Amino acid sequence: MADKKVAVITGAAQGIGAATARLFAARDYATVAVDILVKEGRQLAEQCRAQGGECDFCLCDVASETQVQHCIEQVMERYGGVDVLVNNAGIVLVKPLEETAFAEYRRTFDVNVGGTFLMTKYVLPVMKRQRRGAIVNMASVSGHVGQIDHVMYGATKGAILALTRALAWEVAAYGIRVNSISPGSVDTPMLRGDIALESQRTGLPFEQVKQLREGEQAFHRWADPQEIAEAILFLASDAASFITGTDLLADCGWVAR
Repeated sequence: MADKKVAVITGAAQGIGAATARLFAARDYATVAVDILVKEGRQLAEQCRAQGGECDFCLCDVASETQVQHCIEQVMERYGGVDVLVNNAGIVLVKPLEETAFAEYRRTFDVNVGGTFLMTKYVLPVMKRQRRGAIVNMASVSGHVGQIDHVMYGATKGAILALTRALAWEVAAYGIRVNSISPGSVDTPMLRGDIALESQRTGLPFEQVKQLREGEQAFHRWADPQEIAEAILFLASDAASFITGTDLLADCGWVAR
């Protein structure tokens, strides 16, 4: 086992995942950035190392069991253990249910729920042997409230919330904590793509749609990915040692309305 705690972060090439990987590396975690975006993932790892952190990139589609198994084997060969797993990888589907193809439904669930399941499945034996670990799953306000054209996406995030609660009890005896985080609107490439689709659907200018979505937050702005990364780090850290089975709403008051 390396002297540093080891954190595996999926969907780490951009957005919330990239901010989280940078933060963990800066806080002296040996960080493994997992993603399918090779160029961006390698650049991220290089940037973290250039700033004095320890970060490796692992090419992996979290919806592929073979790739997930291989990725965790690589992590174990290099570090010998895993202290933190952040299941951040996800895709969004913005479409009315009637227009959603079965293949789109399957892919959304395969990545968002299946990826969380597979990464957790192959990390859990490691954490059980260690009798410690922290898992943070990426949920969303979409798992708490209804959103037009987000039926499938919201369904995956609702599943993440249920998975988190059940798993927290399943692994508590091993000293493993399992929590989730539900961000509101965060300024990421995925959200900007979401807004672009809404702009096309409604005929409204992008900036107008963006302003409307910003208005859903109590502070009338989107979160910076770094703000969500800080909350993820808290849930993964010893500062949250008595917190498990919980969802942290980092939504700027959205669900409280």
